[in-house]
Amino acid sequence: MISENKKKSHFKLWIIIGIAAIILIAGSAITYEVKNRYEYISPKKGKIVEAIYGLGKVKSRRQYEVKIGVMSKVKKVYVEEGQKVKMGDSLVAFDDSGIFKAPFNGTVTNIVYRPPQTVLPQTTVLSMEDLADKYIEVSLEQEGALRVKEGQQVKILFESLRGNVFKGKVQAIFPKNEEFITHIEVEGLGAEVLPGMTADVSITVSTHDDALLVPVSGVSNGVVLVKRENNKKEKIAIRIGSVDGAWAEVLEGDIKLTDKVVTKKAKK
Repeated sequence: MISENKKKSHFKLWIIIGIAAIILIAGSAITYEVKNRYEYISPKKGKIVEAIYGLGKVKSRRQYEVKIGVMSKVKKVYVEEGQKVKMGDSLVAFDDSGIFKAPFNGTVTNIVYRPPQTVLPQTTVLSMEDLADKYIEVSLEQEGALRVKEGQQVKILFESLRGNVFKGKVQAIFPKNEEFITHIEVEGLGAEVLPGMTADVSITVSTHDDALLVPVSGVSNGVVLVKRENNKKEKIAIRIGSVDGAWAEVLEGDIKLTDKVVTKKAKK
């Protein structure tokens, strides 16, 4: 028969084996988790384009509203909504205020009152716009507005016209009702693009052709963790310049092209 001491020894041995197995499994799990959460990406030299993004709205440059200064009745409306008119064409007549005519070539976009309705002073009766003379307006956050300047190049993309990328440039930027408004001149906006439509706007604020770049995902509070050629890991403080969403320009910091930057893997 096995002695009591031998039973205790066997029991302790199995406990030790069990603990070792648990430690081994836990260590493997941690190693697997680290390998799957992090990866190494090398710095690179290349071009970086930094842009400010926004949602723009198409607007017509020339708009006209018929209003009268005194109460009056609509005598006659000469046009219909959607009708194209030429400068000088009759639009609407009132009992006491004569006939209002189109001040430019355009399209009638709204008729609010018709004969024999009475119109109060300074009430819009009829609206028209020049649908050919268009621009895009964007409202920017303060941080973006600080970097946008007149003349900068712009790319415009309409959701329903994915095959077409329109080019433009910043014409003006100014404050309005506590917003920061940017007007963009656009080349080749066809007749199918109408005022009121929205578009994704990308304003290029800086371009550098031979920049030292590190992945944005590896930068944390101005520090990157790198693995050097000797396989040692070091934390390097850097100063960032332009950022394009995936890569950041390194202006200052001991970053070498042979380094490997530790980054978090993107979640799938």
